[in-house]
Amino acid sequence: MSRIILGTGKCAEIPYFFEKTYVNLYSLEELCYCFMENVELIDQEIVSDKLARWLDDQCGLPTLARALYSLVNQKGSASAYVGMILEYAGLYPKEMVSHAETVIRNSAGLNPYERQKTKADYMLQNGHYMLALDRYDELLSGLPAGERELRGKVLHNRGVVHAKLFLFERAQEDFLAAYQANGSEESLALYLTARRMQDKESDYVDFLAQHPEWHDVSLRVERRMEQAAGAYEMTDENRMLFTLRVCREDGSSTAGNPASYYEEIEKLTNMLKDEYRECMKR
Repeated sequence: MSRIILGTGKCAEIPYFFEKTYVNLYSLEELCYCFMENVELIDQEIVSDKLARWLDDQCGLPTLARALYSLVNQKGSASAYVGMILEYAGLYPKEMVSHAETVIRNSAGLNPYERQKTKADYMLQNGHYMLALDRYDELLSGLPAGERELRGKVLHNRGVVHAKLFLFERAQEDFLAAYQANGSEESLALYLTARRMQDKESDYVDFLAQHPEWHDVSLRVERRMEQAAGAYEMTDENRMLFTLRVCREDGSSTAGNPASYYEEIEKLTNMLKDEYRECMKR
């Protein structure tokens, strides 16, 4: 049986637009949920009269609003501001609220470029790949020359996005540039992995022969490939393909009707294409 959550205040007629995630919010509960799901994105910008006024005028919460106005006047921290809202709503256990406050405090010392990267990383982690690419591109175009370490990390994560989109050639460029920027062996390993996925086996072997200094890293890549292949064998997708192979051999479909093996393959392919298109829309 689902737990009933009693609302605090009223539903807003005019929503509060939370710019960090591009969503409109209509209640204190929605605001708290948004905070907890996107705690890494919260910064000092949240400490404002604007949100307090919305809670006062639209949600009918003057007591909370007065406390927030006072905190704004005292130039309080983002962690204290958000913590006050979460505690007032009482939706989450104290330990969860405390954890959220800690995350916000820890991100307070980030410079503007690091904060931009955090926002782009959030897009990547939540599958919004095109938004992540836009943010990484924007960040890279504005990074000062001295930010080599950060540039390497941004290039690395942009390479991850390209790899997830099966753009292995672009992923190679990003991972190699990341390695050259900060010397990260993980970037080098993923560079070799992208080449391994893109190149013919003979071309990949020839390439490695030209770079004996990367021999140990290439062995690590091969172990990862073997582990990934083993993990894939246990997936539903692999079991489905195995079933289809059996159907091809006996001339039947998964349901025992006369539908051909190739019709089943077409259904699976179209499903994967649809999933990919949805991913590209985000």
